[in-house]
Amino acid sequence: MAGIYDSTQAPRVFVDSAAAYIYVVDYHTDEILMANEYYARNLGVARERLEGSKCWEFAMGKDEGRCPFCPRSFAVGSDGSPDVNPHSNEGYNPTLGIYGKVTARAIDWIDGRMAHIITVTDESNERILREELLQLAYYDRQMGIPNQARLEKDLQERGEGNFCIIAFDYIAFRHINDAYGRPSGDALLKKVIEWIRSFDIAGFEVYRVEGDQFCILLDNADMMSASGLADRIRERFQEPWDVGTSDESSFITARVSVCVIDGRTGFESPMQILSIIERTLHISKESGTVALYDQEMDSILKKDIELEVSLKNSVTDGMKGFEVYFQPIVHSKKGTWQGVEALARWNSPEFGRVPPLVFIKMAEQTGLINTIGQWVLDRAVGVCSELKLQEVDDFFLDVNLSPLQMSDENLVSKVLMSLQKHGFPGCNLALEITESEEMDDGGYSQTIVERLRTLDIKIALDDFGTGYSNFNNLKFMPVGILKTEKQFIDDIVVDEYQQFLSYVLVELAHAADMKLIAEGVETPEQMKELMKNGADYFQGYLFAKPLSADDLAAHKDRFFEPDPIFELTRQEEKTT
Repeated sequence: MAGIYDSTQAPRVFVDSAAAYIYVVDYHTDEILMANEYYARNLGVARERLEGSKCWEFAMGKDEGRCPFCPRSFAVGSDGSPDVNPHSNEGYNPTLGIYGKVTARAIDWIDGRMAHIITVTDESNERILREELLQLAYYDRQMGIPNQARLEKDLQERGEGNFCIIAFDYIAFRHINDAYGRPSGDALLKKVIEWIRSFDIAGFEVYRVEGDQFCILLDNADMMSASGLADRIRERFQEPWDVGTSDESSFITARVSVCVIDGRTGFESPMQILSIIERTLHISKESGTVALYDQEMDSILKKDIELEVSLKNSVTDGMKGFEVYFQPIVHSKKGTWQGVEALARWNSPEFGRVPPLVFIKMAEQTGLINTIGQWVLDRAVGVCSELKLQEVDDFFLDVNLSPLQMSDENLVSKVLMSLQKHGFPGCNLALEITESEEMDDGGYSQTIVERLRTLDIKIALDDFGTGYSNFNNLKFMPVGILKTEKQFIDDIVVDEYQQFLSYVLVELAHAADMKLIAEGVETPEQMKELMKNGADYFQGYLFAKPLSADDLAAHKDRFFEPDPIFELTRQEEKTT
C-alpha cells in the first residue's frame, strides 16, 4: 500500500481542499483506496483506518454487504470498459447524520485497477428548505392539511380511476365569524376535520380547497359507499357543534352543501374536476340535498357548459342575440300606462330562445351579469329617450339590477353615464333590486343606494314578502316602490286570506310612503280586488305581454289614453 500512497499525494492535495466527502473504492474488493480528510474527520475515524477498509462499513452504517446505492451495477459498460458518466442519487447517511447527494463515477485508478470515486455533498439544509417550500405549496397553513394544489397533484397522479370525491362547502360561513368571532369559526373548521379524520375508512385524505370548501378524496371507493359518507356529513351538520374548551361549552350551528363526484366518469384535468365540484355544490345548495355527479349528471352539466360558452360568446360578440323587451306598468286609477319594466331576452345562436331565469342565473355565476346588466340599462334608457317617454307625466323606466351589480362600486358612474348619454332624467328611472339573502347580508352598499337617490333615481324592491325582508324594517328600507310577487294574487278572487294579505301589503307600503306595484295580474277579477285594496299600479298579461321596442313605439298612445279593460270594468260595475 505504501507505494500506492506515495503516488497519490497529488490527488490527496486536491480532494483534501474540497468541503465534501470524497473517497475512492476498488471495484472488485470494495476496499477504500483513498479518502479525503473531510470524510475521515466527520466520521471521527483516522484516515489510516478508513483506507484499506470496506467502503460499506462506513457508507450506510452497515457492518456487512454492499449499500443499496453500490455503483458496481453501472460502473462498467456493455463492452467491459468503465462507464465514465457520473451517476447520482440521494439518501440519508446514518453514520454521517446527513441527507446527502451521492455521485459515483467509474475510473482507472493510478495503479491500473478499476475503481470508482464517490463524492457525497451535504444536502440536509437544502432538503429542509425544499420540504418547507413543499409544505407551503401543498398544505394549508392554518389547518395543516393538504390544499387545492396538493389535491390537483394527487388527482393528476391518479388519472382516471376507482376513486370518489366528497366535497362540502359552508353556506354563509362569514355569519359564523360575525356572530361568534373568527377564533370560534376557526375552531369549528378544525373540529369538523378532526371528526372526519376519526372515520374508520382506509385510503382517504381531507383537503382544504378554499376558505370554506373542503374535499375528501376516497381511493378504491364506489358511489354507494361515498354517498353514504356524504349523507353522514350532511346529517351531522343538522346538529350543533361544540367548539368550546374543556371547561366551557360553546355550540355553533352551520349549514353545508355536499356533493359526491364519481372518479370513473372521466375527466380531462384536475381543474375540470374542481369546476364540476363548484357546479355540483351549487346544485346541492339549491336542492338542500346531497348532489351526486355521475354519468347522467355529467351529460346535463356538459349541456350547461355548452350553454355557458354560448352565453360568453354572445356577450363578447357585441351582445349578439340579446334584446330588451318592455312590459307596461299601469296606473290603477287613470288606467293609462305609467311606466315600463325593461326585460332582457336572449336568442342563443346554438340553443335558440333561452328563458331569462336560466341565462340570468348563469350570468351571475360566471361574472357576466355586470356587462349584461349595463347593456340592458343603456339600451332601455336609449329606447325610452328616443320615444320621448320622459315627457309623459310621472313616467318611470323600471330596470332590474342583480345583487352583484349593487355591490359594484362603479355602478353609480355607469348609471350616470347612460343617463347623460341619452339625455334621460334620473327622476324617470327606477332601479329594481330583488329581495334576497345577498341583500339581507349587505350584498349591496347603502352608500351606493344613497348616491343613486341623490340623482333622483327611484329604488324599487321586487318580490317583497317572499323571502328575507322583515316587515318591521319596511319603513327603514331605502326604497320608494314595492313590487309584490304573482303568488300573492293568483287566487285573490276566491281566497279571503290572499285578499287580506294584499290589503295589508298595500297599507304597509303606504304607511312607509311607498307605492305598490301588483305583478302578475291576468284577469279583470284580480284587477278589481286589487283596486279595492288600493294598489297603485298593475303589471301583467291582462294589459300586455312584454313588447319589443318597435311594438312599444306602436302603442305609445296607451300612455295618454286609458286601457280598454278599465272602460269595460267600469261598465260592468254600472250594470251591477
